Amino acid sequence: MSLDQELAAGYDEITVFLPPGLRLGELRADLFAAGYRAAPQRGAASGEASVPDLDPYAFQTRPTILRRLAAILAERLPDRLDRLVAASASAVPLTTAVALHTGLPFAVAGETTTSESPPLGDIHRGERIAVLAALTVSGDTAVRTAALVQAQGAEVCGVFTAVDRTQGASGLLDGAELDLHVLFPEGSADR
Repeated sequence: MSLDQELAAGYDEITVFLPPGLRLGELRADLFAAGYRAAPQRGAASGEASVPDLDPYAFQTRPTILRRLAAILAERLPDRLDRLVAASASAVPLTTAVALHTGLPFAVAGETTTSESPPLGDIHRGERIAVLAALTVSGDTAVRTAALVQAQGAEVCGVFTAVDRTQGASGLLDGAELDLHVLFPEGSADR
């Protein structure tokens, strides 16, 4: 059932909070509407047919979306977690929101972070860490971030992403023996 059908069916009872399924569906619709509306069109410059692109900053700069996204991602994190790590600069708003929601500290591993250039923030030996990404495509950044965390002596408990473009991240992370937890595969958008 699409979100439009679910919302049209409605509930006759008055409640303050939506049931979990509707809550997730509403967030999905809001996230993709905000992200696609603001994004440039892939292929537009080369003369190819334009394909809408998802802009992770567009949905993360809307507090109503970011707050709900952080709360839902926080519910899916494993127990006994010590720290969050943003896989890239584009994951900093989401990671900050999840950190505020959970009270967990976080670090940032940017695209230029290497073993010689450690992440911003602390990562301690023996910590249990979740890597967060706003959007995964190929999975390269998440794998590189996980390797950096592991090089610091910490354990990666999974990579958690709001949206996966389904362009290889799952396979790459499986090959690196990392679990990928996706809220919304890009094909789940009701556009």
